[in-house]
Amino acid sequence: MDKSEIKFIKEKEYKVIRELNRGGFGEALLIEDETINENFVCKKYSPYYAEDKEAYFKNFVQEIKLLHVLYHKNIVRVFNYYLYPEKHTGYILMEYVDGTDIQEYLKVNPDKINDVFIQTIQGFRHLEEFKILHRDIRPQNIMVNEGAPLK
Repeated sequence: MDKSEIKFIKEKEYKVIRELNRGGFGEALLIEDETINENFVCKKYSPYYAEDKEAYFKNFVQEIKLLHVLYHKNIVRVFNYYLYPEKHTGYILMEYVDGTDIQEYLKVNPDKINDVFIQTIQGFRHLEEFKILHRDIRPQNIMVNEGAPLK
């Protein structure tokens, strides 16, 4: 074996549990790794308009690069990615946050607004430190984990 290259020979299969949401550049699926009994979010790059697939693929690759440098308790973690440049598609495997979106959470827990606000700002501050601008800020993309302490 050539020591300058590592080749992984095992393909990995995941069980799709359900679609989480769909945006202009792809879809997010909840998947399960049955080998380790863990759930992940799989973001699949597949633009709504087929003619955009090649044009925006570089942006998807750039998103992977940016996400890999981030580590913060208020930002979802990225565990792996699979790129298929010849097909202009790919996948990002991310941490699954078992909770509700910020809007739904605050409807039920209005007394927690200050704690949620502080944690949200801490996450965005971390992005700013890396000069990253999140271009899809909406309630569905800000999740509150019911089990995590709000501090």
